[in-house]
Amino acid sequence: MNLGLHCLGVSHHTAPVALRERLAIDTRQRDFFRSGLLAQIESAETVFLSTCNRTELYIAVPAVALPDLTELVAKTFQLPRTMLEPILYSFGEESAIRHLFRVAAGLDSMVLGEAQVLGQVTAAYTDALAAQTVGPVLSRLFQAAIRAGKRVRTHTDIGRHAVSIASLAAQKAQEQITQLAAASVTLLGAGEMAELAMEAFRKRGVQDFTVVNRTLATASTLAARWQGTALTMEKLGEAIARADILLTSSAAPHALVDRLLVETAMAARSARPLVILDVAVPRDVAPEVGALPSVTLYDMDDLQAISRLNQAARVNEIPRAEEILQEECHACDLDLQALQAASVIRELRQHVESIRVSELEKTLRRLNDLSPEQIQRIEALTQSIVQKLLHAPTVRLRQEAGQHANGELETVVRELFALSPPAPNELENRP
Repeated sequence: MNLGLHCLGVSHHTAPVALRERLAIDTRQRDFFRSGLLAQIESAETVFLSTCNRTELYIAVPAVALPDLTELVAKTFQLPRTMLEPILYSFGEESAIRHLFRVAAGLDSMVLGEAQVLGQVTAAYTDALAAQTVGPVLSRLFQAAIRAGKRVRTHTDIGRHAVSIASLAAQKAQEQITQLAAASVTLLGAGEMAELAMEAFRKRGVQDFTVVNRTLATASTLAARWQGTALTMEKLGEAIARADILLTSSAAPHALVDRLLVETAMAARSARPLVILDVAVPRDVAPEVGALPSVTLYDMDDLQAISRLNQAARVNEIPRAEEILQEECHACDLDLQALQAASVIRELRQHVESIRVSELEKTLRRLNDLSPEQIQRIEALTQSIVQKLLHAPTVRLRQEAGQHANGELETVVRELFALSPPAPNELENRP
């Protein structure tokens, strides 16, 4: 198969976050890249996939006219080519198809089986549709990849077990507090982990947040995102007293939550359970706090141990996921092969149909005494003969499309039936 299909990208496999940030594509850069590509190839199809861990460009162009994509990327992001060459990866044809399918299924993610990437692939395709930069090749490819990703998530448990610390924290809290959506969550610390935890709790319906931090301004910035309350450290005891869940993630060099602080807070809450999730290193919560009545304490070691078990459970699902992707890739290959054959099949049918009509008209001119019913029967007979004669060649063309280098079978058909050569700008007819 030779569709001129290419994927060029950078991800967490090839570049650190500092470089990935510089390659996060925005609308202006998308437009610049597309303009540069279309200036060289009018028939190019493009889809841009940009997430926190990857930026990828999917392109379908005539292979003989493939431009210098690395140079175009360098101009788009205003980065030196020498910086890009070691970190960019490139896939073509079947390899590009399989790569996109693995991305959509979460098998190529930093967190194996992550759910968000399928939505990001869908959004990338939707954006390209809106921008009218996709044609038959990339439309079929992305539709198939999205379908494959959904099937993997539906028929395997690869995304079932939480592995990120923030998601695990929310999951463990939910195990202890059945009505999690009605719970009050206090976050000690306002850094990245607190933000991720807040998002994980929000996905589970939590609405009541309090952010406690050394500086009120920092606490207020995070709390404002979810209409929460911001407090300083002087109010920590009060915040614990009203919380159902306390998640700590400060950068303090010593414990901020000791037994006396929690004991005092618990005395004011009538034995209502408190779940403490300490994801700070060093720990924010003194270990002896976990021995208090109605207090459940998880620290980073507890959560990491669960994360490793869950990661192993996800890894066990990889073989089944790969089986599904292999089936879906094969189906996509057949679909794209049929697309390659579409142009020559259409022209072959038009050619034969023109011959049928011409010969039928000659015959009918010699048979002046035919009734309308008889003419209709002869018309139907000739149509049936043409359909039966073309059926086997049409099926064979669809099956064999892409299996012969440089479209050999298509070339043979065109020569045998004296069809015109394919137009160089036909998307369905890439050499």
